[in-house]
Amino acid sequence: MEQTASLLNHNVSFNSSMELTRTAGEVSAGSIPDLSFSLSESERRKLMLRQTRAANSTMDLVNKPNCSAALEQSSWMEDDEDEESENVISIEDTMDEHEHTKQKQPEEEAIKEEKQQQEQLQQQEQLQLQLQQSDTKEAQQMETDEPQQEPLQAQPEKIEEQLQHANVSPPPVYFERQLIELGRRCWPSSARAQHYTKGCYWSPDGTCLLLPVHLDGMHVMELPLDLYEASNISTERSLSKMQSAVHVPEGGTVYDCVWYPLMNSQQPESCFWLATRQHEPIHMWDAFDGRLRCSYSGYDEVDEVVAAISLQFANDGEKIYAGYKRCIKIFDTSQPGRSYDEYPVKFAISCMAQNADHPHTVTCGNWRGYIQHFDLRCPPKQGPLFTLGGHSAGITQLRYGTDASSNWQLFSGARKCSKLLQWDMRNYKQPLHEFQRRVNTNQRIQFDLCPQQPWLASGDTDGNLNLWNLAKGEEIEALQLRLHDDCCNGIGFHPTLPILASSSGQYHFVADDKQQKEVHNNTTVAGSEDSTQLEAKSSVSYENAILLLWCGPSTVN
Repeated sequence: MEQTASLLNHNVSFNSSMELTRTAGEVSAGSIPDLSFSLSESERRKLMLRQTRAANSTMDLVNKPNCSAALEQSSWMEDDEDEESENVISIEDTMDEHEHTKQKQPEEEAIKEEKQQQEQLQQQEQLQLQLQQSDTKEAQQMETDEPQQEPLQAQPEKIEEQLQHANVSPPPVYFERQLIELGRRCWPSSARAQHYTKGCYWSPDGTCLLLPVHLDGMHVMELPLDLYEASNISTERSLSKMQSAVHVPEGGTVYDCVWYPLMNSQQPESCFWLATRQHEPIHMWDAFDGRLRCSYSGYDEVDEVVAAISLQFANDGEKIYAGYKRCIKIFDTSQPGRSYDEYPVKFAISCMAQNADHPHTVTCGNWRGYIQHFDLRCPPKQGPLFTLGGHSAGITQLRYGTDASSNWQLFSGARKCSKLLQWDMRNYKQPLHEFQRRVNTNQRIQFDLCPQQPWLASGDTDGNLNLWNLAKGEEIEALQLRLHDDCCNGIGFHPTLPILASSSGQYHFVADDKQQKEVHNNTTVAGSEDSTQLEAKSSVSYENAILLLWCGPSTVN
């Protein structure tokens, strides 16, 4: 029968067509309208329990088959209604059994109370167990904490002992004491063939040092063995012999060279460097035996080999960026030969740099004195993302570093320009700081950033080492130390140790090139009897050397 009433929020509303007076026949025939209302889950379960009990009692009292059939029919109807809705219950049979349920209510309430009491007892027992466990834990902590109170007073001594047992030493403080010379090597030179160094480059793992020498190829010198695990150096340490482990004797002017960024001496296949020289393609040299592994050739419009001016590896070592007069050629490291991608630019690329956060961009310097930042994913017609000025001549070196907040800083230097500029890449409208150094020639004067501490180091044409402490955050005068008797053109910090490498030398114009004389480290030797007169007319005094300095803690014996 269609539902004619509903119960919402404990309010019952009946249909106006409902007849409230019924005859006994209607009641017996089951013609009572199906009145339904909504109950809670607990009330529904109570009502179902009452119905089952009432059904059992009626089965015992009624023996007529027609009555039993009617009861069975009513039970099936109730099951169907229960399946349709769990919250809607028919009360057709509950009207007849109202008196029986009243008698059963006290018994059910007593059963519920017993269950509630049992649950409360169980909860109390659980709480007591938890309290006992917490008390035992606190007692154990008190027992363990009491003997530890005494060593807390001597906590610094305990920390020192732990550091000693763990072989952990605090980071060294740079330039706190006097510099100690670790080794030096000089190259003899003549007036006609001047052998001067052209910078120095530490390998990424710090095991060797690369040194290009004019008209004497490239030299690779290994780090002395006693310095690998040194924490301090004695002031009376004997000088190490800076012998060449690898020598590439081919002549020619070396434009630029760069180490493979993932070099590891434990993996010989990763130990190599790239070099570009005059009238030659880019060569890959093995760092163990000095053999030529492969070449990367760039060609011009008439299909002739052109030498690259500058080189830069990608951070992952998979790409090689080579700067040319009018383009950037991108080589795949795993594919030597003449296969490359070309990105045209307007000016000759003299140097390049790349930071770790933006692998698809490269910062380039040119001989016009500008710094341009290119996104290699953009079309060449778009041009650079930004252009920086500030130098009076061609850019010779670019280097990225980070400040105390890990923000990228760009450092730039130029030839015949006394300014070393620091740029904040978040706001590059003007330089953040300007550092002064003496650069009077077109030669590349290197600078370097200390990887462990905020020190900036640079050479100059007078042979001085210029140091700036970047932690002070202001433009300060450089701390100058005289290291060489000639131009200090190369500066390089060791990747992990407090060791500084510097190189010296430059080209000198000799008044009389026809004289047969040799110059060996400030000493002139001539074969004629009038050597003193020739020396007065055309003698030169210069130094071509590589120098290793210890700038960390030292001990006095």
